[in-house]
Amino acid sequence: EVLFFERTDSLIPQSVSISASLAMQALDPMATAFSDVSGLNMSFETEAINEAGWSTPRPSFKNIANEELTLQRYLRPRHIGVMGFSLDPTSEWCQKTMTSAKTWEEKIEVKDIMICIYHPMIQNPLPIGPSSFPVAGFLIHEAFPTSWGISDLSSTSGDAPIKETIKFKYTEIERLKIPPT
Repeated sequence: EVLFFERTDSLIPQSVSISASLAMQALDPMATAFSDVSGLNMSFETEAINEAGWSTPRPSFKNIANEELTLQRYLRPRHIGVMGFSLDPTSEWCQKTMTSAKTWEEKIEVKDIMICIYHPMIQNPLPIGPSSFPVAGFLIHEAFPTSWGISDLSSTSGDAPIKETIKFKYTEIERLKIPPT
């Protein structure tokens, strides 16, 4: 499950922003149903330094190496009326970012992305509450889309699903604590 959160400014309480983001995604859960996620890696680079008195080099922290987050989902139409299609909030954000990067007329909007990973064999036995519980979670801070496209198209193979791929850069990735159920 992938959830997108608006970044808060000092005038708007964070709970209002999160509530609004969750409400929009609850109305259209398929818009955030990504089938493939990659790039959930945390690492940092080191360099060797020679300290006075040591005959062997010591590793020293150099910088954090953030990978690119890649999300994939099946492309599906979003009908409005008879003659048009609309963009879901994620695609609309991508379109706005690409336009902003090209024209610099608007600021590029960054968002936090929360990714919850569910195990297919761990289900809630009770008839109430969520059907399953997350086994891992990640919070990606200040993300923005850097690439947005669809899979190759072929007129001869009509049964191949079309996937949309979105790549993001971000400032920080955080592994979330999942409380025991």
